[in-house]
Amino acid sequence: MELSANSGDYYQKIEQEQLAKKEHKFEAFDFLRAIFSLAIVGYKTKIFNIPKTLVTSPFTNGLSDYILSGMVGALAVPVFLQISLFLFYNKSEKAGLKYFIQKRLPRLIYLYLFWVVSITIFDILFVGGMETIAGATSSIKTFLEFIVSGNSTPYFFFFSLIFVTVIAEILVLLFSKIEKPATKIAISYGLLVTSCILVFSFSTIQPIIKYAGIQSSLLNYINNLTGWDYTPVNFLPYVFTAAITVEEYKQGKLTKLTKSLKRKLYSLLALALFFFALEWILTSNGLLIQVDQAPLDHYLRLSLVFGSWLLLYWGLMAKNQVPGIIKFLSDCSLGIYGFHVFLTFEKPLPLGSIPVLGNLLQAFPVCFIIANFFVVLGGSIALTLLLKRIKPLKQFV
Repeated sequence: MELSANSGDYYQKIEQEQLAKKEHKFEAFDFLRAIFSLAIVGYKTKIFNIPKTLVTSPFTNGLSDYILSGMVGALAVPVFLQISLFLFYNKSEKAGLKYFIQKRLPRLIYLYLFWVVSITIFDILFVGGMETIAGATSSIKTFLEFIVSGNSTPYFFFFSLIFVTVIAEILVLLFSKIEKPATKIAISYGLLVTSCILVFSFSTIQPIIKYAGIQSSLLNYINNLTGWDYTPVNFLPYVFTAAITVEEYKQGKLTKLTKSLKRKLYSLLALALFFFALEWILTSNGLLIQVDQAPLDHYLRLSLVFGSWLLLYWGLMAKNQVPGIIKFLSDCSLGIYGFHVFLTFEKPLPLGSIPVLGNLLQAFPVCFIIANFFVVLGGSIALTLLLKRIKPLKQFV
């Protein structure tokens, strides 16, 4: 009896270890969530502007605007989309349509409503007053823009995530009728190429209108629709990159770094750098849209598609031990994304009004940027931990 009991304990321990391994299979995603949560806060608090704040020159301006803000900062949303879609595909193909209807879609809608309603109330009370609602409801067009953009905030991410997840579920349903994985991958590559051509063509509509002198109401309409950071259509390629990756993962192609996989990773790196250089050249000449004086801050960019796809592969293949601080930041990543908007909404925090400290920060702009970064990050984490302690609200962080 004692041997039987010990055997039962032993097998139970083995099962627990296997379950733990399964749960932590994608633990390298913690690195990506943590890094790009910091990148989002850094972007909003202008920490990427430090090089050109210290030294004004074409090199430091390019380093700040194109490389740090334009690539590192802008990669955050694409990386979060890649991870979210990959995990959705991996889960939904096992759990079926029921998982999408009963769990995934309602959760995304609740997240969207919670954060957008919260920031709108904040906007009414402390920033724009009732003019916020009046402006948003002045026409059907402005109301739709308000919904899609999440009140012109980073919460557009949640609407876009709902959009691409719905398309991903349609793709899952279509692929359920196809038995051969190779066929699924081939179709996904075809759709990926098509969507990339679509996105790139959208990004060239404005130069055509501006420099070729073509007058077309249709082109103007498409330009107004797609030349907008908040347009979910910009994120179509991520639906297919994640679909391809999850098929490769299920086939065991990502368990080790083979020659063919190396070639693919190098190809993605080359494509990301090529399109990044092309976008740099185009925006340097003022051909593409510039938002808030920051060239390349636009999601109609294929460099972000291929760069974030490369990082998704890294997240699946990396075997690094996850430090506690990285795990902590990853667990707080949703809350950081949500709360940093409140702390940077419309204007920076009034740190300059603090006696003595304010004079020091104004005298040293870099210190002001760094202080602002840590206050926004610390405040976002503190509010996240607070909501995690409130049972009805912890699901939103």
